[in-house]
Amino acid sequence: MSGRFTISAALVFFLFSLPAIPSCARDSGPLVRQTFVMGTRGTVTIYGLPAGDAEAAASEAIREMHRIESVMSTWREESEISRLNRDSRGRPVRVSAELFTLLEKAYRFSELTGGAFDVTARPIVRLWGFQGGEAKLPTEAEIADSLSRVGWRKMVLDTADTSVTLTGGSGIDLAGIGKGYAVDRCARILRDHGAKSALVDLGGNMFAIGAPPGRDAWSIGIRDPEDPSGVIGKLLIRDEAVATSGNYENFVVIDGKKYGHIVDPRTGRTVDHVLGVTVVAPSATESDALSTGLFVLGPEESARMEESFAGVGAVFALPDDVFEFVGDLGGKLELFEKRQGLFRHSNGS
Repeated sequence: MSGRFTISAALVFFLFSLPAIPSCARDSGPLVRQTFVMGTRGTVTIYGLPAGDAEAAASEAIREMHRIESVMSTWREESEISRLNRDSRGRPVRVSAELFTLLEKAYRFSELTGGAFDVTARPIVRLWGFQGGEAKLPTEAEIADSLSRVGWRKMVLDTADTSVTLTGGSGIDLAGIGKGYAVDRCARILRDHGAKSALVDLGGNMFAIGAPPGRDAWSIGIRDPEDPSGVIGKLLIRDEAVATSGNYENFVVIDGKKYGHIVDPRTGRTVDHVLGVTVVAPSATESDALSTGLFVLGPEESARMEESFAGVGAVFALPDDVFEFVGDLGGKLELFEKRQGLFRHSNGS
């Protein structure tokens, strides 16, 4: 499906895998292993491998999640990203090839979204009370001061020696791309172990390998918030990734008003024109970064930039019970109930 399609719907996005999966391995069932990492739950589900092979694959994938956290978490003082933030301050710091490559991808997503996705946005996010900041309504002067330290172009990447220079008092936080990267790494590990049917899920960032036995695709359900046990639709994905961003769970209340945790790095304001966005993309790194970037852009701007996002489809939940679809969903979305709506081409008009 390419284009924009608006429907009336009273729901907010929450992704989960259908059907429910048992937490033990059986001859005819999956092996499932879980861990708590990067502040959320990570789950690896594998079908079709001998028990020993599945256990080895899942264990290696779980270890990889924790390894990436040790490299890329700003909550760990000894992590490589924390060292970079401490040591650069206008000076070049050599980093690992792995971190440099991910920062190059982050820079590219910032360029593609015109700065709507930005790994240097932490000062303005903390200003609004997130990531350890104090929840208070910032003044115009405070917003301006924080924005002076935000901007992806303040992150200077030198490919000659894989060094990074952070200018203008900036710092990096990979919360908007790190989980997706970890999911991609885990999917590669599972495939290297021979898995042809598996699902990696890290806090709602998912990559689906093949499909469960007897099915054409993995079913990722869209739950109705007015009825937590109800599902009004599903995404059917195979060998691709899905991620969601929303303001309906992570928010602060200031003077009786809710402010969501997603802040526009270009303006320093919290985003209130979108309630949630779900992105399907070829990789989890893409779906993770773009779920944040497209959330900030909204469906109108996203539709105008559609050609920049090959193989990407997005579903937006908007205020006033409106849903809009942008990009390439290719029949992956199924609604369980009939909804009236208007189909429009994705020209951003």
